[in-house]
Amino acid sequence: MNNLEVRELITIDEQSMARAVFDEVWPVMGGGTEVTPNLMQAMVHNGSYLAGAFVDGKIAGAAFAFPSAKGELHLHSHMAATLSQFRDAGIGSALKMHQYSWARQEGYKSIQWTFDPLVRRNAKLNIVKLGVDLVGYFPNFYGAMPDMLNAGDESDRLMARWDLTDEAPLIRPLITNIPEGSIRIAIPEDIVTLRGKDPLKAKEWRMNVRQVFMNALKNNRELIGFSDNNEYILA
Repeated sequence: MNNLEVRELITIDEQSMARAVFDEVWPVMGGGTEVTPNLMQAMVHNGSYLAGAFVDGKIAGAAFAFPSAKGELHLHSHMAATLSQFRDAGIGSALKMHQYSWARQEGYKSIQWTFDPLVRRNAKLNIVKLGVDLVGYFPNFYGAMPDMLNAGDESDRLMARWDLTDEAPLIRPLITNIPEGSIRIAIPEDIVTLRGKDPLKAKEWRMNVRQVFMNALKNNRELIGFSDNNEYILA
């Protein structure tokens, strides 16, 4: 997209644009905000990452991350969102690549973040386009979440680790030939829509994927990629 620009958001007015994106994507029941203005200002002032993606001068997405020294010096990417009218326009990828370059320049070893293992779009982006590794599965990681997008479901999350060693990230092609002995973990086409139409079926998916993933990681299985049939492949 030629008219796409990604840049840091430093001032309080700029930060408010990012918060508006987050609150539109994750509306809080009864009103409210995902990140309060004073907290965001304090974190950005003290070295956290906040960037916005703009199309024709209008904000289309935003990403927010903070430093962490747990395990290794890394940037923890807490929130990344794209407004619905800009979905599938490369906004998420552009934000991540900007974050990749920024974190390398700041001396971080990696970027880590959580994502819902059942959201197919995010899984493909993270594993195929960005080439992340998976370092853990955490059942109900955030507990009950107040936003309407996640309400009624348990907040299971995979922890992704994005290595910053190289100037550009590893790209993994979709796996078409599944290695013998691999574990295949299928996920639904659209868990958000399914959660609204059939909560019991959505919960069944959640519990099944949780059990298979946790057993696989417990037995030292490692992610090798994502299949052309929308499955995680662990070997």
